[in-house]
Parts: sequence; C-alpha cells; structure tokens
Amino acid sequence: MTSARGGIRFALLLLITAAAVATWGFIRFSPATPHVVTVERGMPAGQVADMLKQQGLIWSRWSFLAWVELGGSAGIRPGVYTLTPRQTGRQILERFRHGPPLMKITFPEGWTAKQMAAHLQSKNITDPEQFLQIVASEHHEGFLFPDTYFFQQSIPARDVVDRLVRRFHEVAPNDLEQQAKALHLSYNQLVTLASLVEKEARAPQERPIIAGVFLNRLRKHWRLESCATVEYALGDWKAQFTYKDLDVVSPYNTYRHFGLPPGPICNPGLAALQAAAHPAKTEMMFFVADGSGTHRFSQYYDQHLAVQKEIHKKK
Repeated sequence: MTSARGGIRFALLLLITAAAVATWGFIRFSPATPHVVTVERGMPAGQVADMLKQQGLIWSRWSFLAWVELGGSAGIRPGVYTLTPRQTGRQILERFRHGPPLMKITFPEGWTAKQMAAHLQSKNITDPEQFLQIVASEHHEGFLFPDTYFFQQSIPARDVVDRLVRRFHEVAPNDLEQQAKALHLSYNQLVTLASLVEKEARAPQERPIIAGVFLNRLRKHWRLESCATVEYALGDWKAQFTYKDLDVVSPYNTYRHFGLPPGPICNPGLAALQAAAHPAKTEMMFFVADGSGTHRFSQYYDQHLAVQKEIHKKK
C-alpha cells in the first residue's frame, strides 16, 4: 500500500514537471489583469480547477489537481480572492489554503441592523437578507456592538451576527444587569433605553442627563415623546418631522404609546450603555435640540415652550 502511494506521488510529480515548462510559457505571456474569484463553501477541488481554467488563471486543471493531491489534508478555504494569470497553480493553491484576505469594516455607534446589513453587502461580507432575518428572528437589534471588525468575504450571516453579539457581551458594563434591577427595568429595557440615549444625545456630557429625563418620564407615566423612536418607526431619517409623522402607527412611536418601545431602536455604543446604567439624578423632564449640536433642558412644560420659542426665533 505504501509503495502504491509512493508510485502515485511520483506520477503526480512527473505530471507537474511536464506541465511546468508549458506553465512557464503561459505565465510569461499572460496579461496581469486581476480576476475576482469566489470559492463557495463546500466547492469540490475539481470544480475550483474548472473555474480557474475557464477564467484563464491556470494552464492545466490536472496539474492544479495534482498539487491539491500532493498537499494532503489541507483544504481550500471558501471566500473571495483576487488572482492573476501570473501566479502559478501552486501559488494560487497556497492562497486558497491560507484563506481570503480579511476586510476591515467599522460600524458607528447608533446604526441600526438595516444600516449594518447594507454596509456588509457593500463589502461583500455576507448576505444582507440572511443577516437581517437572523437579527429579527432572534431579537438582536441593540446587541450588535458597534466596533471595528475584520471579516473574510462571503461568510455565513450566522458567523457575522454571532461575532457582533459576542462583542456586545465582551464590552458591555459588568453591572448592566444589576443596574437594570436597581432602575426597575429588565436587561432588554435598559439596552432599549441606551439605544434612545444613543440616538438623542448630541454631546457626550448630555447622555446621562437624557437618560435621567427619560427615566423621570417613565416614573411619572408620561409618554417619552422621543423623535428617534418615530424615525425608527418610519424606517427612514428625516431632517424635520411633521405632525403626521409623529402620529405614525407603530409600537415604537413613543408619541402614541406609553413606556419604552418594545425593543432597541439602534445598536448603542459603550458610552450610551454606561449612561443608561448610571443616569444623572436630575429634575429635568424635557429637552429640545438648540440647533448648535446640544440640547436645552427644562423642568416644567411652560419653560420648555419658552425655550422652543426662543430657539425658533433664532432660526
């Protein structure tokens, strides 16, 4: 059995040697135009060889398969590769065995799963529809931690979702569950509150105050009246809301419904999570954007109306 195996390897080496001269001429006179090649998960080596031959990337599919055979158990890894005909079949195979290059992708704080899916699609990381389906079915909105990641291209959506959720639990404050109980909220409600803070806050120092305002309104059983929840209900951002927008029928519209929305409206960053877990002790009940990147806070409604009027006059 050992001698038969050795004979096969010797024959393969002869095949490769015989193909080497022709391959040198193929590489010498081939254009250096790059080709983007996608190796699907589970694709047989023969199918990979056929694809490379059809695109003019290798001279002989058999010499390529011979290198595959000589390589033993090391497999061809799925992904997206940029190759040129100036590479030998052995060099291409080595690329396949090392795997595709990693793509750097950054998700800013406050992005929704829908925005993340579009970004993933633009980088050819994963299928956006599958990504959104997993997020929706498993209620991961709010738990997809915004950060910089390195992914291979064309990987399963499940792998991406699991990585983002795992990062959330790695980074989230250790006392988040404890603080949720202290504030008489569930864990999910505290993350939901953090998502509102993330979308509403303009300046870092405002985050704990805004969290405190929302908690004050919850304790008094007032509607939160957060424009950010209307934006989420509409599914699109608007520079200016109309009264019709504020009346949109959705459980996420906190102008129509009391309490927190049924789930997070975005994926908050660490600062927003910390602000929600440790809100400022404040008597403020209202806030409004002042047009300069910050908010004006008021304790009473008549004060709030006066501030709105003042801001309107400056515009």
